[in-house]
Amino acid sequence: MASDLTLRGKKRSELIGYADPMVVHPGDSIQFMVSTEFTEYEAKLVRLIHGDENPEGPGFKTEAVGGFSETLKGCHQTTYPGSYIYTQSGKLNNFDSGLSIQAWIFATKPVGDGYQTIVAQQTNGAGFGLYVNPKGRITLRLSNTEETIDVSTDRSLENNQWYFVFGTFAQQEGTATVIQRQCGRWPNIAADSEHSEKISLGKLHTTNAPVTIAATGISDTEEFVPRQCFNGKIESPRIFSRPLSFDEIGHLASNGAPSEVPDLVAAWDFSQTPANSTTVEDISNNRRHGEVVNFPMRGLTGHNWTGREFSREAAPGQYGGIHFHDDDVEDMKWDASFKWKLPADIKSGCYAAYLTAGDEEDFITFFVSNSTAKEKIAFLVPTITYLAYANERVLFAGIDFSGLTNIPIVVDPYDDFLGDNLTEYGGSIYDVHSDGSGICYSTARRPIVNMRPKHRHWVHSCPRKLSFDLYLVDWLEEKGFSYDVITDHDLHKRGHELLESYDVVLTGSHPEYWTSSMMDGLDQFMDDGGRLMYLGGNGFYWVTAVDPERDHIIEVRRGYAGSRAWPSHVGELELASNGEIGGIWRHLGRSPNALVGVGFAAQGWDLKTPGYKRLPASYESNVKFIFKGIEGDEVIGDFGLVMSGAAGDELDRIDFDLGTPPQAIRLATSEGMHSAYYLVCHEDMMVTMPTIDGTNNANVRADMVYYPTQKGGAVFSVGSINWLGSLSHNNYDNNVSKITENVLREFCKG
Repeated sequence: MASDLTLRGKKRSELIGYADPMVVHPGDSIQFMVSTEFTEYEAKLVRLIHGDENPEGPGFKTEAVGGFSETLKGCHQTTYPGSYIYTQSGKLNNFDSGLSIQAWIFATKPVGDGYQTIVAQQTNGAGFGLYVNPKGRITLRLSNTEETIDVSTDRSLENNQWYFVFGTFAQQEGTATVIQRQCGRWPNIAADSEHSEKISLGKLHTTNAPVTIAATGISDTEEFVPRQCFNGKIESPRIFSRPLSFDEIGHLASNGAPSEVPDLVAAWDFSQTPANSTTVEDISNNRRHGEVVNFPMRGLTGHNWTGREFSREAAPGQYGGIHFHDDDVEDMKWDASFKWKLPADIKSGCYAAYLTAGDEEDFITFFVSNSTAKEKIAFLVPTITYLAYANERVLFAGIDFSGLTNIPIVVDPYDDFLGDNLTEYGGSIYDVHSDGSGICYSTARRPIVNMRPKHRHWVHSCPRKLSFDLYLVDWLEEKGFSYDVITDHDLHKRGHELLESYDVVLTGSHPEYWTSSMMDGLDQFMDDGGRLMYLGGNGFYWVTAVDPERDHIIEVRRGYAGSRAWPSHVGELELASNGEIGGIWRHLGRSPNALVGVGFAAQGWDLKTPGYKRLPASYESNVKFIFKGIEGDEVIGDFGLVMSGAAGDELDRIDFDLGTPPQAIRLATSEGMHSAYYLVCHEDMMVTMPTIDGTNNANVRADMVYYPTQKGGAVFSVGSINWLGSLSHNNYDNNVSKITENVLREFCKG
């Protein structure tokens, strides 16, 4: 952690874990993976009710779950990050005449501390490989039982440029040659290099080890441990069992078919398998297909992309690139520490395995969702949004926070722990890899430090995401509502069928990431007369995919517009998981305004955020039920546990041009009440302008909206993440709580 940042409390000791699966149902089994420095720890199960420990609120609340309480042996578990490809074991060839290796690469940090593997079949004292050496130069490595020899080019690769790379060994002549040629319309010839030298290797000693692409490794208790990981794209690696002529090299460099060159041993064409596949195809006769590990970014442009096609389906041969990273993590693969079979009658809800050892604790959060509806109210827990933000580490990105907020930055102990383990624990979709490229995948199979009930976000030192959404759970319990908990993952899988038995669906504070099947399911629910209470802000925003074979993985492609943490590369907007176009739903014709009446408008964090002022339409008879028990001149939500107000963090506004239904009623607004720390969203800035904050831009606001839909349905939207943080004020007796209760009780009527 940076020395100028303040830590809340003490540094954490290692006692941490994750659950698999993250979403379960009554009668399912779940396992928990724990890593700890303690020799033993206690494990219990609890239902989470309220996470915020702020003394001005109701305090931390859980409910014990009977049937499980154990003392368990502790151990440290190891993670091996880094994406790569490997083939089955077996000798490729004796390579009596020598060999040639060829590929195209796009190195994103070629100069570094160690070697980076392009393709290799190598163990100690045997084999061969083509690498980028620490100076950023292409290196051919050859080994026999007595020595290993490296032959390298004499110029460093330039960052983020495609290169044709080649290495060859002529056994009879004892000559090794390496070549790097920059690709593109206007390549930098000065960056090219070709180097040959005589070597006294004798006979190349071959091996039965797997061929690996983008990493080499050693066996560690049957697990391949990736080492010398490559950062950047690799495309079409090939291996031949002899030295090639200059004409043959030229044929390959000109995109000639490798099958037209004799003695082809292996040729992996990454465009031949679907972009969401865990395999790559060897198009040579040997068919040494490869397994893809740790989820590199697939379906990307290759060296031959022309810029005329933007779809893999239209030009698959131009999308042969895979971007590997030394910090990719798909599944930490920790051993299971304990398991639990859920009772068939367990109540749906937010749960945790509660671990304690010494003075340390951890809450491994998971979600129990009902398989069939039991109540008429459903709380839709935004589990896919939780994954998008999982282990968000923007705090450690070296950003200048001055001007962002007037709230002192205080680091949660979990975030501090993450800062000490950045590579192993992976980042969020708001972060970048070690090479600066955006992280587009997020996995549930790792500890998610910010999905803990007591976690407080660094930007405002208050709850956010799960710990914030527990405000709603607590309020529902306090008010005596019977409700089911369902999740994004369930809605993605089951669509409308999940929702059709409910009268009312409640969102959490920040339901931001939505798949198309989720959108379709909610659309159908509302078309059929369902009632929706959107109790947050910046919802229904990012196009998201869940991997069709591994639902612990989500994917986002940021696109080129919208309030984003990093941009997609040109030509790489299609989601590998399903082929859909990424970006924000507003730009794909499914704006949140059309769905819930309001859409993302602004964001900010201030010591004192405002409430809402009522508008004339709120006094009409058809919406009188919403404001029952509230005086006409009351400011709505001028209080709360988070920044002291209900209209804060990320805000949504009404906009008929963006699809807000014409019958929508704007009941209340925070317009004109925000400070300069609140800034208008990126997509609403048509041109560069100075009027971008809450003091001078009318679009910087939260709007409260209500409107009826067909078949007796209705929508109520609050347009602010902060709304739920005001529910418990004054022992739950306040106008935010009253409005929420009034609407929910009205929506529950037949």
